Amino acid sequence: MPNSSPFLGQPEMINYLQYLTGGRKFGPFITSANLTPDASGKPAGLTLRDFITTLRTGHNPNDPPGQILQVMPWPVIGKKTDLDLTAIYEYLRAIPSLPDNPNPGP
Repeated sequence: MPNSSPFLGQPEMINYLQYLTGGRKFGPFITSANLTPDASGKPAGLTLRDFITTLRTGHNPNDPPGQILQVMPWPVIGKKTDLDLTAIYEYLRAIPSLPDNPNPGP
């Protein structure tokens, strides 16, 4: 959202209409993922097992082999316990499913 970066001394604003819906571009080849549940209720379309594996390895099983997620801090988050990662997964399952963000910003 324009003029909403606390890092630049601006007031923080959360775009709650597209919260966790991804679409933010990080360079020409990297786009953040939509983490809200898909139609079957799975966050980012991942089973719990795939979610934990993705957070531990940085590789989304839906991506080609060897491709690593560059935007997610998986080296840190992946060190959490299975219970911690399951809690994150259950939180994401509980938020509303939303379409990909049509206005992700810069």
